[in-house]
Amino acid sequence: MEHTASAPTSDSSSRSVHVRRADLKRNARLKLTFAIFRFCLYGMVGLSSEIFFYNLVRIARHVPLLEMLFRFQWRVDDRLGLNDIWDTPVVTAYGQCSLWMFLIYGVACFYFIEAIYRRTFRQPTLLRAVLYGLAILVFEGLSGVFLEKLTGYRIWYYADSGAILWEMTSLYILPIWMVTGLIAEFIYRELMDPDLVAALESPLPATPEETEASLQLMQ
Repeated sequence: MEHTASAPTSDSSSRSVHVRRADLKRNARLKLTFAIFRFCLYGMVGLSSEIFFYNLVRIARHVPLLEMLFRFQWRVDDRLGLNDIWDTPVVTAYGQCSLWMFLIYGVACFYFIEAIYRRTFRQPTLLRAVLYGLAILVFEGLSGVFLEKLTGYRIWYYADSGAILWEMTSLYILPIWMVTGLIAEFIYRELMDPDLVAALESPLPATPEETEASLQLMQ
């Protein structure tokens, strides 16, 4: 695809300058690519974390004091027959996760956690954690209802006394979402490190010599 821009007209003639997509500023392409990368990273980290989380919850519920943070009853639609996983031996390290959660975690971190951090990074960590937790709590409730309408199944629900928003989230899990938000913030902050961004936005090596020099710097 080509974009045509008119060059300044001289006394003798005028001509058109053809700019190919590959000649456009790398920053414009990089921003989109970097955004997609962050979204996918959040989604993959969320998927793997949820599988691990099943085992963490089962272990923590047998630890004094710590069990107070894990009193929520996290379930999936009973018609799917997947709730027996809570009764499997911890040593088997079984967990489960719907692939829909890739989008849920990606959207939550990319559109909510990043936005909150950009606006509140000067505020105390505890305040940011509370904001992250509340944002995820509300989003979990609304997205749970949306997925139920879309699929006909409750991809998740909560069967405890703290369940709110059509039982799609629970007040008991708020501390967990606060910590989750801080973890996502850490990932975002590391990805936006000025040195990393500068390296990504620098011109690509054009010659074998420049490529070798870049590799040496990386080492």
